[in-house]
Amino acid sequence: MNRLERRLAILRGKRQGAFDPDQYHFERARRTRIARAVRARLRRLEPVALVTPRWSQPERFLDDLASDLAVGEPSVACRTLDCRPLADRTRSQAKAWFVEALTEFCGLTIDGPAWQAVARLGFRTVVRSLLARADATGERRCLMVHGVEHAPADAVRDLVEAFDEHVRDAGTSRCFDLLVAGAGSVPRFAGHEPVVLHDFAEAEAVEVLVEHLGPLEPHRLRSVVALVGGVPAILDALGAGPESRLTELVQDRDAVWRVIGRLAAEIRGAFAQVAADGVLRQRFERIAQDGPVPEEPERDDRLLRAGFVDVDRTIRGRMSQLRAPVFADLAFAG
Repeated sequence: MNRLERRLAILRGKRQGAFDPDQYHFERARRTRIARAVRARLRRLEPVALVTPRWSQPERFLDDLASDLAVGEPSVACRTLDCRPLADRTRSQAKAWFVEALTEFCGLTIDGPAWQAVARLGFRTVVRSLLARADATGERRCLMVHGVEHAPADAVRDLVEAFDEHVRDAGTSRCFDLLVAGAGSVPRFAGHEPVVLHDFAEAEAVEVLVEHLGPLEPHRLRSVVALVGGVPAILDALGAGPESRLTELVQDRDAVWRVIGRLAAEIRGAFAQVAADGVLRQRFERIAQDGPVPEEPERDDRLLRAGFVDVDRTIRGRMSQLRAPVFADLAFAG
């Protein structure tokens, strides 16, 4: 479903009462706020490091962001670049791949093949040269590199550091921007804190279900969201089947795991890795039983990177909780 079709589905849902169109005024629309903040930074040509937890569907978020940036003023032409093809590549191959992506996106050429720019100093020099030439065109552009956890870490770090050097040298004449996104830790740009792509809030999660399934009774939609939270991949999996399955989910909690199919196997596999560490499993069980609980950064960061925990700031400080209530089933199964 493309973006226009999704928005039309939401409008139909609002007209037919699937959810309260004013609900955003009364609760946090986290994903919407994040999109607005990132969009504002990119329009100002500020680089962004985006932390995209497992199952957060960053491709859709970035595609929507790119569409928004293409309109309005000042407009920014964007290209998304998926790093998953780099999973089995060497550091040198990854650097050559980044150089090729920059030249294609900006319509530039380099002297000699891209693979020659693989030494650390040579790579940075070539990247800085390409960025300076891209700035000279006067066209605002942003390369959105996502899935960087699949790329060699030092290749991504060199790309970010080369960009920082370019920012320092280019001053106010700069027209090119960079976003890097990935699960876990991502390299930081100088002077800019990373942004975390949180899950959907309740109203946003209801909208996602309406996009997939059309307008349904509000209580059914909210009951499902109360089980699975706002985890984008789970919502998309639920929306891929007939709406009749939603009633099954509410009546039988175990049905969630049957309905989401292959995603359930992936989630259980990720939990098996967590459970292999006794201390980490104990922390998971504590959050499942008592959450939200005060953050324990060392342990909770590992659970966040595994895809299970979200950390949010409240009036009580930084609190950790499971991203989806149904994740608690993993801790106490069997």
